[in-house]
Amino acid sequence: MDWSVLWQYRQDLASGLAVTLAISIAGIVGATALGVVVGCLATSTSYLLQKLTGSYTALLRNLPLLVKLVFLYYVASLGPLTAAIAALVLHQSAPIADVVASGIRSVAAGQFDAALALGLRRPDIFRRIILPQTLRVIRPPMTTQYASIVKNSAVVSLIGVADLTFQTQEINVQTFRGFEAATAATLLYAALTFLIIGAMSRRAKAG
Repeated sequence: MDWSVLWQYRQDLASGLAVTLAISIAGIVGATALGVVVGCLATSTSYLLQKLTGSYTALLRNLPLLVKLVFLYYVASLGPLTAAIAALVLHQSAPIADVVASGIRSVAAGQFDAALALGLRRPDIFRRIILPQTLRVIRPPMTTQYASIVKNSAVVSLIGVADLTFQTQEINVQTFRGFEAATAATLLYAALTFLIIGAMSRRAKAG
């Protein structure tokens, strides 16, 4: 083994890490926004909305990320970076929607009725009473979803996005030091994952 190859290709690894970080952040923001909207709609009393959101989550949960990625890149003809982010957002928004919907349902229905009796409007009830409690409940499972986005981002290298996995493969091709490169990539992915877990834990302690 020759670990000096990691120092030699440090700029490539740093570049790949930056791309992975950017894609992961965009995926987290997009999947959270879309998942929250779908999750809120899933708790509606409308039969149609319940069916539509249920079909959305069921379809996206059962379609592998790779299928979404290939479809968006080769069929929808999106650019590599756009297709990568869109695939991650769609893929993770479904489980996030389920998490949000479950969190909302965990809040006692009596609180909503009591707020209505006090004269509060439905949007205010949702914003001031339901969502704050929901956020505390869903924080642990959301941490898992965010970590999954980081790990799943490795798939985007298949369409030529120069992320950490892509750069690792390039180092292997050029130097035949795949083990060393893969070890470095594994440690960097783990560091990003633990960074997310740590940030969410600090947020939970802060309340």
